[in-house]
Amino acid sequence: MKLNPLRSALALFFIPVVCSFLISCKDAGGGARQPTNVINIGFDGGVGGGCIQPSFPADQPDLPAQSPPIFLLTGIAVQSTVGQAQASPGAPIEAEVTVNRATRRVKVELVNTSTPSDVVFVDEVETPGNEVISLLLETDPGTRGRFFMRLTLCGLDCDARSVVFDLAQCSDEPDARPCGVNEPYDRTLIENGEVIQIDGTCVDLGTTPRVGSGTILIQ
Repeated sequence: MKLNPLRSALALFFIPVVCSFLISCKDAGGGARQPTNVINIGFDGGVGGGCIQPSFPADQPDLPAQSPPIFLLTGIAVQSTVGQAQASPGAPIEAEVTVNRATRRVKVELVNTSTPSDVVFVDEVETPGNEVISLLLETDPGTRGRFFMRLTLCGLDCDARSVVFDLAQCSDEPDARPCGVNEPYDRTLIENGEVIQIDGTCVDLGTTPRVGSGTILIQ
């Protein structure tokens, strides 16, 4: 019975901390919207490196955080011990993108990580949804650098609604969150040509040994 006051004090301390953590996950556009449900990735194992993201409506096209888009280990990268995909200039690039049930079309752009305006390949594929899409991307022999896949997902009507997965944009603000290619994708919801909200995600661009990575080195 003597521990009850201590438990009460810990509860009063813990609740504000949790609320502050969820507030930090609000959309990057600075709106007041707060997620009512969240998805935890990697926290259950009791180790660091966990991630939290909003749980998005099932009727919106989406990428599962547990199966991020990935460049496969082929050619010169088969022996990679860290999982970083690599390709020679001009060589075909194999990749996979897993989409949810609501997705019907995917636009894939191969983009230079250091120069987002440098798009070296574009393709659009149709899908019945809820599948792993196999991709074969092409580049010309002069292409070099580190690249990622910018993905635009939509349902039956891309003009009515689309969801874009892109690099987290960097800001000059002193309290800006981490950004760039070493952070998970940002997710932008666009309806009728208007940006509705931007959220951080747990859809990683990292590497998985013997599997592949969210970026590819062309050299």
